[in-house]
Amino acid sequence: MVIIVVSLFQTSIMRKSYIWILILLIAFSFTGLLLLQARYVNQSAAIFSARFDDNVKRSMYQVVKTIEEMEVRDCLETFINGNSDDALRAKQLLSSDGLLFKHKHSIGQLTMPDESVEIKSLSGKNTSISKASESLNEQYQERFLHFKTLFEGVTAKLINDVSEKPIEKRIDFVLLDELLSKEFYNNGVGLPFHYMVTDKSGRVIFSCHENNKAVTKEFYREQFFPNENSDKVYFLNVFFPTRSEYIIDSLRLLLPSAILTLLMFVTFTLIILYLFRQKRLTTIKNDFVNNMTHELKTPISSVSLAAQMLNDDAVNTNPKILARISRVIIDETKRLSFLVDKVLQMSVFERNRATLNFQETDLHELLQTVIGNFSLKVNNTNGRIKSQLNARNPYVLVDDMHFTNVIYNLMDNALKYRKETLILTVSTWNEKDKLFISIEDNGIGIKHESLKRIFDQFYRVPTGNVHNVKGFGLGLAYVSKIIKLHKGIIKVESEYGIGTKFIIELLTV
Repeated sequence: MVIIVVSLFQTSIMRKSYIWILILLIAFSFTGLLLLQARYVNQSAAIFSARFDDNVKRSMYQVVKTIEEMEVRDCLETFINGNSDDALRAKQLLSSDGLLFKHKHSIGQLTMPDESVEIKSLSGKNTSISKASESLNEQYQERFLHFKTLFEGVTAKLINDVSEKPIEKRIDFVLLDELLSKEFYNNGVGLPFHYMVTDKSGRVIFSCHENNKAVTKEFYREQFFPNENSDKVYFLNVFFPTRSEYIIDSLRLLLPSAILTLLMFVTFTLIILYLFRQKRLTTIKNDFVNNMTHELKTPISSVSLAAQMLNDDAVNTNPKILARISRVIIDETKRLSFLVDKVLQMSVFERNRATLNFQETDLHELLQTVIGNFSLKVNNTNGRIKSQLNARNPYVLVDDMHFTNVIYNLMDNALKYRKETLILTVSTWNEKDKLFISIEDNGIGIKHESLKRIFDQFYRVPTGNVHNVKGFGLGLAYVSKIIKLHKGIIKVESEYGIGTKFIIELLTV
């Protein structure tokens, strides 16, 4: 996919609109794939979480139920083995031989004394068997109702007595820990856990962890003895500190796929941006070559014409014409030299390296030299240069040639984009161990949207109604590059229609 897009950019077979359609389709596909994977991961996480929650709740319910059953069994055993009147009567009932009937072989098989049975006739209406059966049933119902009433009372008393006990005496916390571990293991919950027993107000009765804050809002709760009608309500609270990690770990097989898809999308996006940037840079370079060709052609033609005129004997005998031709040759040669310097500056960017010769330099002397050489150009436009060199320590490590070009480019930029009468102010000052250089003008200024791009290679600020500004968009890019190589910082402040200020920050020696 990426190879196809790259080939389309390298060839001009398809129109730009078609390429954009292809890019949008691929971007839509990647976005849809990412959304589907995100939804699948989210649903899988929800399923794992719900399954985990069900296993935990099932385990806790079983633990609470087991504790309740054990308490009931212990209470009944204690009661039966006791010496109270109710206990004695219950034992008498349970062990009595006077119970109405016993099972010998199967349900429904009754044994009775032989002497109580008198069979006279199978078809008789008032046989001894029917009378005996009715009598036995009546005795059984009486004893059953008595037995039921007794045990209902005993049970109510037991429940009331037990519910009034403190929770510490009703629950064996060592056994509780064992039951929790066993049930969690049986239900596939093998994570470390903390638990505590609390009342309905949240007061901690017992905690397996020294830090009671271990149980946060993310805990599971189950009520002890839920069938009791009592004001004393107690809860079992369980917290799993590694629950989130467990859920994420359960999705470890899904995450690589999502990450790879996201990586492919990011890679594709970066490639597209890079290709568009290269395309834009190629267009700018082509414009630069065309512009440079035109700029070089003009002085070459002038020099060539001047050289041809020198072959004319009439010109050689006329000192005024000869002097004019010489001036043209000198001016056009300087122009060619300037253009060549611009090309050399561009080569610095192409190689991404420059050889600098750092020396301790008095920057005030360097600035005064540049101001003196540049003042002639400014004076010819009826402008002026003001210097405010107030730095106490002007010594810095710089490459004299390149840094001179930096200052010259900034001043030349102010001269090109002047509004009327140019007022150029060069200032210096110190802050701690730093030296600041300010070059400020009262020119046309720079719009806000162009401030971020003025240091880009080949970028030229739109000049509006000013049409006499020539250049290739290399000057400020060169300045930024050289300042960075000096480990310095350059900033720009500008207000459209008011002027522009460049501030350079360097470390002092």
